[in-house]
Amino acid sequence: MNDGTTLRILLLEDDPRDAELIEDLLSIEGLACELARVEARTEFLAALDAGNIDLILADYTLPSFDGISALKLALEKRPDVPFIFVSGTLGEEVAIEALKIGALDYILKTRLSRLVPSVHRALREGRERTERKRAERALRRSESYLAEAQVLSRTGSFGWTVSTGQIYWSDETFRIFGIDRTLTPTLDLVMERTHPADRAMVRQVIDHTSIEGDGFDFKHRLLMPDGSVKYLHVVGHSAPGEEGGGKLFVGAVTDISESKRA
Repeated sequence: MNDGTTLRILLLEDDPRDAELIEDLLSIEGLACELARVEARTEFLAALDAGNIDLILADYTLPSFDGISALKLALEKRPDVPFIFVSGTLGEEVAIEALKIGALDYILKTRLSRLVPSVHRALREGRERTERKRAERALRRSESYLAEAQVLSRTGSFGWTVSTGQIYWSDETFRIFGIDRTLTPTLDLVMERTHPADRAMVRQVIDHTSIEGDGFDFKHRLLMPDGSVKYLHVVGHSAPGEEGGGKLFVGAVTDISESKRA
């Protein structure tokens, strides 16, 4: 949405009197707007390509264009811009179809009193959508930083639900174990990769943790397929799980091979 005080509206309307009526109605209700009126497909497309639109209002029936086609074009080129039908010929079936396709609302010209509340709704949902996207970008950035930090520190993370045996590994944990990212991590897979001389100890830790619910902090070795040995430091503690999901442990596994050899 526009960060200023003026609402930029693209109006698909062939009757200039209706356009003036809509602009006056919004102005009376305290909504300052810049209204760009178009009535043909080429003009509508050019306006979409130009951008700088906060809201689209569209008649359904025009001499050389129709509202559903306009809606589909808008969803393709400007999917984040709210689209509201303002028409005198919109039947119930068509209105339902328009909402299913992606229109925010439909207003009959005989009931223009509904227009301002609908515009306020569009503005509110636009702000919420902007905030949601900002939060999603921040989350992706945070996840990217975390993944990079795990690579640099040679530390992966994991989660383990005891009741189901389900295990979650971060990308770095997959790399440490030398296991393809497409495989599902399991305790059997962990034991298979664990050095034979350390398997009894690792199994004892797993069994004790699953029964007693204690945290763990231990070191063990991996025997890699190429015959090389990795040294790991594994720590974990219980954490709140989803309701009814059983006991959950989260932790970290660090490749300490270089420091061990040093």
